[in-house]
Amino acid sequence: MSGGADMKSPPRRGWFRTAALLSVAVLVCLGALIVNSGPLYYFDSGSYFKQGDAALSLILPAEHAEGAGAGAGGRIEDDDTVVGSRSMVYALIVAALWRLDALSGLAILHLGAVLLAAWLAARAASHHFAAPPGRAALVAVPLLAGALGALPFYIAYVMPDIFAPVLILVFAALAAMSRQMGPLEILAALALGSLAVVTHPSHLAIAGLMVPLVLLGALIQSRRRWWLPPLLVLLVFLAGVAEREVFRIAAKTVAHKEVTYTPHITARLIVDGPGYAYLEDHCPDPALATCRLYEALSWSDDPYRLTVSHIIFETSPELGSFRLLPPEDRQRVAAAQREFFFDVLAARPFDIGLAFAKNTLLQFLFYDIGMTIPTDGVMESVRNQTRMPGLEGGALAESRGWISGVMQVQSVVYAISFAAVVVLLLWPGRLPGPVRAFGVFLLLGLGVNAFVCGAVSQPADRYGARVIWLLPYAAAFLALCFHAARDAAPNLSGGSR
Repeated sequence: MSGGADMKSPPRRGWFRTAALLSVAVLVCLGALIVNSGPLYYFDSGSYFKQGDAALSLILPAEHAEGAGAGAGGRIEDDDTVVGSRSMVYALIVAALWRLDALSGLAILHLGAVLLAAWLAARAASHHFAAPPGRAALVAVPLLAGALGALPFYIAYVMPDIFAPVLILVFAALAAMSRQMGPLEILAALALGSLAVVTHPSHLAIAGLMVPLVLLGALIQSRRRWWLPPLLVLLVFLAGVAEREVFRIAAKTVAHKEVTYTPHITARLIVDGPGYAYLEDHCPDPALATCRLYEALSWSDDPYRLTVSHIIFETSPELGSFRLLPPEDRQRVAAAQREFFFDVLAARPFDIGLAFAKNTLLQFLFYDIGMTIPTDGVMESVRNQTRMPGLEGGALAESRGWISGVMQVQSVVYAISFAAVVVLLLWPGRLPGPVRAFGVFLLLGLGVNAFVCGAVSQPADRYGARVIWLLPYAAAFLALCFHAARDAAPNLSGGSR
């Protein structure tokens, strides 16, 4: 009997170690939520609630919903347009949890998405080793490394930003290892990727740019089933396109409004110079809708009016422009931004290329977590939009002095992690090819995120910090795989077929 008990002890200890390791990873990832005693908010957090609450009120009225859809904050304008620059899917999730007084559950959703993405990557990588690293360790340890960075703050953040790194993780796994993944793994990756891509329009842009990169990578890796990785990534991208089309149809048939998008691209071109120079050369011109915005920019000589955020959102006479235009002019400027981009591109291609490159590089330097910690202004905005005057920012918002110290530590972590990733990827012959490709695609995902957010929108810490925790994640993931490959070196070639 005692011998049988001894025989069963190692598996029990193994399960205990696995459960303990995963539990620690979960608790650390929820660290910001726990320390803050609640979620972290941003200006747009209340806007997501208003937009989702207005939509929910069409089928499930709430006592506080009266008037919830009014105003720009709810993204339903006073004219005949609906601004589509936020995800209705994410807005509905936020509003539903807020109505249930369970907004902290949003962090559980965020954590679940991260865990599933990490599990898919670990499971896919294990196919390439004769003696694979422990799957629990390959899930938990990289997430613990990521938690040394910005990961816990974005899990607690009432914003869809956490789904950008989730999308990059899914794409990296599909691009590098989908040819060895099973049907259920692929279906789970497609489902998670589809959820991630519909939570913000910028994620759709990331997906679109990743398709050709994945196609090129698939051809470089192997001609066997080369079509599978780009096809899977394309399916995720098409899911995002379908969501945008459903949103457009619903807005037209239910709200009787047209969907327009905030003219970030137009503002970016103007601020960078090529767009402003083009307008100087061609305005006034009644046929060029953007000339109305150019005229509005001349109403003030304050140099700070020429920032993307001021052009799009500011309403003061000194700094405002787009928001000061009549509704019909705003609609025309927004609708014309794609045409304006191609006109400026044709006239000044070199200037646009230089501006995009500069802003992309700048975005790599922006990764401070400060934008995830609500200020008094943020909380006032969220209270007004949610009509919850007692809402508080939490313990982390009581003082901001700690942020600089944390960022010094995180900067060191990111620098060491990047160096480690480069060394592990370049180390000859140790890592299986698909695992090495996984690390490369993670880095490519960081670059695509920097391009979409920096070049197309505006370089900001929030956009960089949301994905940069993938550096320590990748370093730990590759290190564990490197160790497993070293221990199983004689079988490595057979395990990575």
